[in-house]
Amino acid sequence: MIYADADFFLAIMKDSDWLKNNALEILKHNSITTSEVTYIELMLLAKKYDLDYLKITKDVMAICNDNNSIYLIAAEYIKNGMNVFDAFHAAHCNGEIISSDHIYDQFNIKRIKLE
Repeated sequence: MIYADADFFLAIMKDSDWLKNNALEILKHNSITTSEVTYIELMLLAKKYDLDYLKITKDVMAICNDNNSIYLIAAEYIKNGMNVFDAFHAAHCNGEIISSDHIYDQFNIKRIKLE
């Protein structure tokens, strides 16, 4: 397995990218892996490149043969207005979080209040 960063996935997913052909050729001959850092970076860049949060997540998961639903949960929160970092915290918290951030209240996540 070869680890790929966000540039690799962006090259594949964007309609046009100067690295697209190279990325597709590498994909053709290798098994690819990545980490949550790449998912976070892609979510941050999705708006800039007009990419759908859920589609990007599903595509990366398919390329990496990854079935971690945390990424889909985070993408859904982002799609519904939560910022990227809060969304990943929410996806990991199993419905309960210690935070001063009120955004979690809007998504019915039990918040142990710091304030």
